[in-house]
Amino acid sequence: MDDGPARTPAPVRLPPVSIEMPAPEVHALAGALRGSAENAARVPSWLDRVGDVGSALQPAAEAFLDSHRTAARAIAGELDWLSGTVAAVADSWLALDRALLANRGPGGAG
Repeated sequence: MDDGPARTPAPVRLPPVSIEMPAPEVHALAGALRGSAENAARVPSWLDRVGDVGSALQPAAEAFLDSHRTAARAIAGELDWLSGTVAAVADSWLALDRALLANRGPGGAG
């Protein structure tokens, strides 16, 4: 039995990673996320009708589907937020590129 102080592992620092992705591809990713948000937003309507599963199981089936409707709404909201954020990132990259190119002057000399 060890009565000494607990030892915590040394923190691990991963090497920096750079991912290059053109702004049009980032906009496409935002569009895909928006489409997924729209699909997720339709899920609650698909789970509207429990159907008859018997009086013993009916409350559990309704609660099960209600929790899944709630989860689908939450996922739809998160995907919608994420798509907007990803699109804003792409827009900011394009704005930065425009500003840097404008600072170089006509013909890109600078």
